[in-house]
Amino acid sequence: MMGRILAIMAAVAVVSGGVSGVRAEDAKRIGVVNVSRVFNSYEKVKVVQDKMEKLFDADRKSIATAGDDLKKWEDKIRVDPRDPKANVEFFQEIQKFELTKLQLEMRFRKLSEEVEKRRKDEMKSVLNDIKAAIRTVGTAEKFDLVLRAPEFDEDFDPAKAANPAEKERNEPQSAAELVRKFRENPVLYFSQGVDVTQPVIDKLNGDFKKTAP
Repeated sequence: MMGRILAIMAAVAVVSGGVSGVRAEDAKRIGVVNVSRVFNSYEKVKVVQDKMEKLFDADRKSIATAGDDLKKWEDKIRVDPRDPKANVEFFQEIQKFELTKLQLEMRFRKLSEEVEKRRKDEMKSVLNDIKAAIRTVGTAEKFDLVLRAPEFDEDFDPAKAANPAEKERNEPQSAAELVRKFRENPVLYFSQGVDVTQPVIDKLNGDFKKTAP
């Protein structure tokens, strides 16, 4: 009888282990990283933004000056008492104004396209750096998977939660926004021990300082 009971207990143990037990060697380590915080803390981003400002600053100022001149010209035409149907010179001036306006619009559109193309190339380089750093840190920490942590730090950062000004700034303005923030969080809970955000930031900025001119 005792032998039968022991056999049954052994069978139950095997079934229980198969259903709910996880062998240590099969366990997976999962880390998280706050991509927004990494992006905002990466020193290269500020360098790129400053470079973009300086690169196209002269063109922007030139277009802005031309726009101001065009506005003054338009105001002058509006109050001109001459009838363009009866006055050839005034009609030609209006045509010249419209042509100049069109050329300025085309110039502005071309500049916008150039800025966006350059910004896209620069940001692609930044994002590649971030992905590489996450991969390096994740591998070093022996994580099998690294997920994107919640973008809304006030839900997970005690310091921010305790700061009234920070908490008010991040407070959802509507029920719809509250639900959106909840749904957009890919991870609803994580232990601080699996957050590799700061190591990724340190890796990025450390490497950038070595290569920055």
